[in-house]
Amino acid sequence: MTPVVRPPPVSGWSLVRRLSGGVALIAVLSLASQAWVMSLWLRPLLHEVGTLAAEQAVQLQVALQAVPPAARPALAQQLSNDRLQVSRSEPEGVHAMVPPPPPGMQALAEQLAAQGIEVFPLRPASPRAAIAFRLTVDQEDWWVLRTVEGPSGAVSGTLLAWSAVLALATMGALLVSVRLIARPIGQLAQEIGAQGGQQGRLQPLPLRSQDSVEIQSLVHAFNALAHQLSQGAQTRQQLLAGVSHDLRTPLARLRLRAETQCEGALSEALLTDLLALEHIVSQFLAYVQGDSEPFSGPQRPLNAVVHREVQRQVDAGHVLQADLQDLSQPVPELALSRLLGNLIDNARLHGGPPVSVQLRATAAGAAVRVSDGGPGMNASEFERAQQPFVRLTHTRATLGHCGLGLAIVAQLTHQLGGTLQADTSDDGRFGITLTLPAQGKEPGA
Repeated sequence: MTPVVRPPPVSGWSLVRRLSGGVALIAVLSLASQAWVMSLWLRPLLHEVGTLAAEQAVQLQVALQAVPPAARPALAQQLSNDRLQVSRSEPEGVHAMVPPPPPGMQALAEQLAAQGIEVFPLRPASPRAAIAFRLTVDQEDWWVLRTVEGPSGAVSGTLLAWSAVLALATMGALLVSVRLIARPIGQLAQEIGAQGGQQGRLQPLPLRSQDSVEIQSLVHAFNALAHQLSQGAQTRQQLLAGVSHDLRTPLARLRLRAETQCEGALSEALLTDLLALEHIVSQFLAYVQGDSEPFSGPQRPLNAVVHREVQRQVDAGHVLQADLQDLSQPVPELALSRLLGNLIDNARLHGGPPVSVQLRATAAGAAVRVSDGGPGMNASEFERAQQPFVRLTHTRATLGHCGLGLAIVAQLTHQLGGTLQADTSDDGRFGITLTLPAQGKEPGA
């Protein structure tokens, strides 16, 4: 079985960030367009206000000319109010600015200049706008300060109101977008990422009617892919199981004939080849059973399963060193025995003596390490050796090995929810460590 490949970390903007950026950009453009529309709307209003103020200045000039010079101060006082001030003194702030015509009053200012009236825009420390007119009356300078409720307050208030409305609309749009678009996609990604399930196969995803058409299409495509992979896996299992099972009977007959009808070196050579073929058939069956029935059989304490496998190897005449802690967490006996047997056989046949088995408790659960005195494998070779039907050297095929030993180990390790790691200890011994999760973790998840 191919080892589980973890997806690489993704980079870039998430869908939520892209939605947020898009909605925020729309809000900014909308606010800018509103400001531009309001500026267009304010231009005729400003022109109208300036025109009224200019007409009033002309009327004041005519009124001041109609009375004697001595009566003009009293008339100016009578005409002055909160919005209009008429006096001989120059208003504060006139010389602080170059006197260009106010916006929208260029043509009007030229007409007023012909009548001896100059226009000065002012910005006093007041929320109201002001326009100052200098009138020439009998070679005397009179100043008219006309203050109006400028549109700046209305503009700023409107813009603030629009900003608040757009902020609320943006937050609402983001919440709806995340709920209707980003969240279903995130849930679908989590469901696909959690695949592995029972027997390590892809499982069909539930189809929810409330999901969007695109999500439902993705679920349909994923379920079709899962079905195709399941059919392919079943076909492979049936092929391997059928071929392996059908080979057992003729192999048994050949072995019987080699033992009874052949003698000497020919008998030994035939028996050696038959043993190699039987080992290959056994590996095929173990690979198929490990993919289809990983948890068949009883659950037994971990230390008992490891001790039993070590004892079986010793009874078969193999030399092993064992250092086992008393760990009683239950494990599938058949799967772990097959896994550990393949690790020990791999160390014994392809490594160097002495072969040792160590069982230790870890913070995450338990670790079983099988080590030997051989040259071992580097990281690249270890990854390749876990692929089915991969042999690191061609000479191993003559021993009856078809490249399924570590593939079965990797397959069963994934089914048990564990991990494999190959390393060399401080004393130079190469070993493969099987780490099993603590009791209570679901295997194969």
